[in-house]
Amino acid sequence: MTIEEAAKFLFVSRSHIRGLLASGQLLEVLPGNPFGVEIEVASVQAYRAKLDAARQTWLVTHTEDNDPVGF
Repeated sequence: MTIEEAAKFLFVSRSHIRGLLASGQLLEVLPGNPFGVEIEVASVQAYRAKLDAARQTWLVTHTEDNDPVGF
C-alpha cells in the first residue's frame, strides 16, 4: 500500500502517514526501498481498527448523562 492509499484509507494526510511510519505505528514492507515506500497492509488495518475502537469507546462513555448540555 502506498502512502497516498494509506492516507485515503485512514482519512488522514500523507504527512501524518509519514509520521506514523517514523514512529513505528505503521510498518514498511521493505524499509529503505529506493523505489518508494510500500506500507504493510496489515499494519494499516490494525491502526484503523485501533482508531475505530477508540472512537466507539468515546461514544459509549460520553453521553449527556455524564456531561449534561448547558452549564
